[in-house]
Amino acid sequence: MENTKLSRVSIVLSIIVLIGLSILYILFFNYKSETPEQKPAETINLPSVSSLEGSIAFVNSDLVLAKYKLVDKLAKELERERKRKSEDIAVKQEAYQKDAAYLQEQVQKQSISEQSAQQIYEQLMATQQDLYNLQDQYTMELSRKEVEMNMVLLDSIRKFLLRYNNSANFDYVLSYNDNGGILLAKDTFDITPQVIQGINKEYDIKFPPPPPKK
Repeated sequence: MENTKLSRVSIVLSIIVLIGLSILYILFFNYKSETPEQKPAETINLPSVSSLEGSIAFVNSDLVLAKYKLVDKLAKELERERKRKSEDIAVKQEAYQKDAAYLQEQVQKQSISEQSAQQIYEQLMATQQDLYNLQDQYTMELSRKEVEMNMVLLDSIRKFLLRYNNSANFDYVLSYNDNGGILLAKDTFDITPQVIQGINKEYDIKFPPPPPKK
């Protein structure tokens, strides 16, 4: 459970920067002239915030990331992958340690020739290097997977906001969080509740819960 929490925190922290930089440009001036994206199969009816000419709304990205169901799903997927790779490394590391201990035991008993001991030692060094390389490979793969998940989250939120703005007609939607550049924002055009409700409704449509077991 603790590892899952750390994985979730890792995802959240790494995409806060992406959302902070990108969401400002998600909805832009004169967006109504753009071709709207295709809506999801099921219509999502949400309470709306009426916008004025030249209006600006904001989304609290901290709350969105804390309550978006897709964050939990991706964090669990990442943690399962991290656990699988960690267990694979552990198995190989244990086998290496056993072989090293066996070599040391045979050398101490003088039951192996110096030439054989040297050959086995070189094989062990090669195995150890392979383990280092595999650890580096797994670290890179997990980092790449985390970046891909971050982009999935960002793209999901971005597409929802584009659909939402078909009726809201805001000129700009800004990202707001406790560590961001916006120091004060009135609640008048806070659309965070609508965004959270909308993205989670779309999540439930795409990933419906399994039927209860009888």
